[in-house]
Amino acid sequence: MKRAMLCIMAAMILLAGLIVPAGAESVLDNYATARFRKNYAVYSGPGKNYVRANNGKASMGGGGVCRIYGVVGSWIMIGYGFTNGGYRIGYISSEGLNNIYDVKGNINYNLSFQHYTAYADGSCQVTDDPVIDNKMIYTIPQGTAVTVLSTMGTSWTYVEVQTPDGPMRGFVWSRHLTGWNAPTRKPTPTPTYYYPYYPTYPTPTYYNPYYPIYPTPTPTSGMPNTYYHPSSRSEWLPAAQTVQLRGSWPVYSGPGAYYFRANNNKATMGGGDCRVYGVEGNWVLIGYALSNGNYRIGYISVNALPQLGLSIPYLDFQGATRRLAYTANLIDDPVRTLAPVVSLSAGTYVVFLGYLWENSQTWAYVEVLAGGSIMRGFVPSWCLQQ
Repeated sequence: MKRAMLCIMAAMILLAGLIVPAGAESVLDNYATARFRKNYAVYSGPGKNYVRANNGKASMGGGGVCRIYGVVGSWIMIGYGFTNGGYRIGYISSEGLNNIYDVKGNINYNLSFQHYTAYADGSCQVTDDPVIDNKMIYTIPQGTAVTVLSTMGTSWTYVEVQTPDGPMRGFVWSRHLTGWNAPTRKPTPTPTYYYPYYPTYPTPTYYNPYYPIYPTPTPTSGMPNTYYHPSSRSEWLPAAQTVQLRGSWPVYSGPGAYYFRANNNKATMGGGDCRVYGVEGNWVLIGYALSNGNYRIGYISVNALPQLGLSIPYLDFQGATRRLAYTANLIDDPVRTLAPVVSLSAGTYVVFLGYLWENSQTWAYVEVLAGGSIMRGFVPSWCLQQ
């Protein structure tokens, strides 16, 4: 009898491994509930660069009961009902935590997701409402790669996909995704020309100012840092200032642990001098030298900053969807080696964040879904369609 029970348990474990991919960090079956005192704009993902439903007008009205799945960086993942009986799952600014009441249950303040690639085995519909009527908001063509983030129940898989309007998160029927391996497809030839050897690359028409690296202004140990929004929304990254950090900090390409992490998911800033450009949510954008002579620009926790009375800007990025006019290497080191992280083909949609002047040229700082990961990095500015 005992042996039979052990066999049954082993079979159940094996079956579970087939239904839910190994390595899942979270499922979206748990949530708290709460009400908000204010209305908030709702985006399909944790950022204003993500698609916003309802023709760019999706909003959550204050006062009603919402599900809170968790906090991702500076965004809250919520679910809320409509007056017409529909439902939507999306993201609002974490500023909403300052206007919350009637909380029931425990809020997950560190919601994390898995990130790996799956493929649509046919025309696949995306919905932001896996709860009530499953209304379609986008269709994924057969063979399209998606980034698997999580699951909800036994039927739904939470994914991110790149659309012509920008990145989008939503739910698809799990049965419409392949076994996590790419289908056989004829490779698409890529151009062999590379800057600066391409003979007709466009000449930038905008002025290219140089932003110097400022030293830390008269630090006062123990004085709290202050943060401010620049008076005008510039297309350029803020001027960096030099700060000395202590301790080791994991580095991600974007402001969240769900972004691509270089060095085989081990990129770490081990202390010492670094450039500080600004903060975004609970993350700070820095540049730092590696022991092998390379350089990296990425994000670490804002908790890494010493309290020196620094005045640090918020990163009020542009967040506009653009396309690449030419094949380009995405890099995280525009300072020294220009080593590529991933190659992006012409026609790829990216989210433009801002410009940076390094190595006697202008770089475009962009966000893109590539290789099954969300990542930020730099491409030559002339590669963007004007």
